[in-house]
Amino acid sequence: MSRYAKIDSSNIVENVIVCEDSQISALSGNFVKIISETTKECTIGFSYDKDNNKFIAPKPYESWTLDENFEWISPIGENPNPALKCWDEESQNWIDFS
Repeated sequence: MSRYAKIDSSNIVENVIVCEDSQISALSGNFVKIISETTKECTIGFSYDKDNNKFIAPKPYESWTLDENFEWISPIGENPNPALKCWDEESQNWIDFS
């Protein structure tokens, strides 16, 4: 059994299914096989970059950019302490939860 993402006409994942490889061609729609090491993981709402064969998470904030690994990064880099901080788009900085 393999996992497949059903892609809509805008290259957005609209469903994720599990089925035999031999059965996928019998289904209607555009399906892309999910291979963690190659395509990256995905879920409903992710986009599919056909040229790079990668699934990309929705952009979390307007200021963030996609890096060479197809991961979103903030303008100031990685969160120094994810357990204590979250991104504040207005100040363009990591802030404490408390």
